[in-house]
Amino acid sequence: MNSRYHRAIGLLAFAACTGCAEYRAENPALTQYPGIQSQIENFYDANATEGDWTCDSPQLNTIDKSQVVGQSPTQVRIAVTYYFQSSVLSPRQGGNQCQGFNTRFFTFDKGPGGQLSLASMSGPQRGQNG
Repeated sequence: MNSRYHRAIGLLAFAACTGCAEYRAENPALTQYPGIQSQIENFYDANATEGDWTCDSPQLNTIDKSQVVGQSPTQVRIAVTYYFQSSVLSPRQGGNQCQGFNTRFFTFDKGPGGQLSLASMSGPQRGQNG
């Protein structure tokens, strides 16, 4: 193969690694505790509301930053900054799409062997009074 091809592959690999390093720097909690990202996304998608209850079925699109903010022998509390979006709105919103950034706190219980199980999420949630 020619050297241009190898250079192009090398640049792509470098860009990918740079993106990984940046992601790890912004999301140390997700890196430290593999497997919690899907728990966060699933719990948020099933329970969260946004926009003073006008966005009642948001979906978590990306986790932009995560950080451990508290830890004990039995629990870990993580601050998560994320981007959400929804095209399903309550009648008060008039059918427009809602989207934005927000931060919530997720509390995980520590199980045997150190595995984490999501116990709670801060912020407004379906099934709770606003």
